[in-house]
Amino acid sequence: MTAEEPSEVRSESTAEPPPGTPPGTPPDPYLNPRHLSLVDPPLSEVYDAIRDADREINQATARRAAAVYTAQRVLADVGRARAEAAERAGGPRPPWSPEEATKEEFTCEVGALLRLPRRTAETLIEASRTLAEDLPVTREALASGVISYRHAQVIMEQAWGIRVDDPEAAARARAVFEEVLVPDAEVLTVAKLADRARRVRERTHPETITARHQKSVEDRHVVFQALNDGMASLYLTGDAEKVQAAYHRTVDTALTLQGPEESRTLTQIAADVLTDVLIGGVTPDGLGAGVAAQVNVTVPVLTLLGKSEEPGYLSGYGPIDPDTARRLAAGAPSFTRLLTHPETGVVLSMGRDTYKPPAALKKWLEVRDETCTFPGCRRSAKRSDLDHSVEWQHGGETDAMNLAHLCPYHHAVKSYTRWTPRHLGDGRIEWTCPAGYSYIVEPSADMRPPRKPKPAPKPPVPFVDVWNLDPAPDDTDDPSPF
Repeated sequence: MTAEEPSEVRSESTAEPPPGTPPGTPPDPYLNPRHLSLVDPPLSEVYDAIRDADREINQATARRAAAVYTAQRVLADVGRARAEAAERAGGPRPPWSPEEATKEEFTCEVGALLRLPRRTAETLIEASRTLAEDLPVTREALASGVISYRHAQVIMEQAWGIRVDDPEAAARARAVFEEVLVPDAEVLTVAKLADRARRVRERTHPETITARHQKSVEDRHVVFQALNDGMASLYLTGDAEKVQAAYHRTVDTALTLQGPEESRTLTQIAADVLTDVLIGGVTPDGLGAGVAAQVNVTVPVLTLLGKSEEPGYLSGYGPIDPDTARRLAAGAPSFTRLLTHPETGVVLSMGRDTYKPPAALKKWLEVRDETCTFPGCRRSAKRSDLDHSVEWQHGGETDAMNLAHLCPYHHAVKSYTRWTPRHLGDGRIEWTCPAGYSYIVEPSADMRPPRKPKPAPKPPVPFVDVWNLDPAPDDTDDPSPF
């Protein structure tokens, strides 16, 4: 090997820096054509496959939106036909008109079919209508696959805010808005598109921001979201100046608690300050005085006694670590016995003796259901109605297998639409929708008593044919019949 050979080998294993690279930049060995030639198939084909799959996903979401919109139009016709039939028949009118009942039936159908919460299903239906009627350019871009459904959602969410009393002015503003944003959606990330969409909407909206803010204040809300490992998040949406002021006050308070002996970080202190104030604080007008947050936790007896590390169960959240469960139980002012064995004494049925369930049965059902028992609904049982699945006036009984929690909305769905529940006898409830599909809702907690082991079966008694007995050889006392 000559002295020049090593340098030749090094030059083959590296690539020349591309034009414009600062001098002194080392070559990138991963860009060597010799290395790339070893890839089979070529990299361009691999990336083309990713892009094509993404385009197919985008096109599929466009087809789903079109299918939802078509179904919405069909159900609207059905609702009008039912309204006309009800008008001809006369008689008392239910709280929900036939059109409204059909609309809510459809919303619940879409939610159950696609496993979506009610609000998400409503948003999907409205988005499908918006694409079909209000945003043709966005619809075509999605159908061709050049933008994703998330990009289309950003455009729709901002376009929904362009609503004024003059429909023609709103349509013109949306057209300009779309013309600017759809090309951007083809090259920007969702986050950057959202930022640009807010700016473009502000310039194209026919109303002033003052008028729009007065309407938007009505949409303030708080959202709880469960996370992993015993954690959760709380989201607040409201007036920008109030939310910002609350944030700064939280951080400022946390800053005053910092010190050389404080082991917590600033963000940890801020989180502790906010939760402490929300749980035990009082508003300036006195609201909250004497009110404490209520926490329901189910703790296995062996965990409570320190004999097991089985997780506890926090109502409305899910499993929590044993130490937290024991700490919450230690500070509980009282305990409620629930059905964990047959000796609890909870009355599970009142039959036809009374319409109103007793307190012990209500508590038992609250733990069993935890939420509204309609498919997909997460409304807390504490904020739901305890409903007779078979109506009391139709012979329904007040017992655990005929009572279930329903939020006010789904209580109305059950009463005024063709959705029907049926208890399966073990806490599960089967819901049948107008289209004929069935959905089974599992109980949040298994409240059945433990099954006792069946006794071992006794050995079968041997069969003896008394008419065909052969005498034993030594049985001399048995005379022969002949």
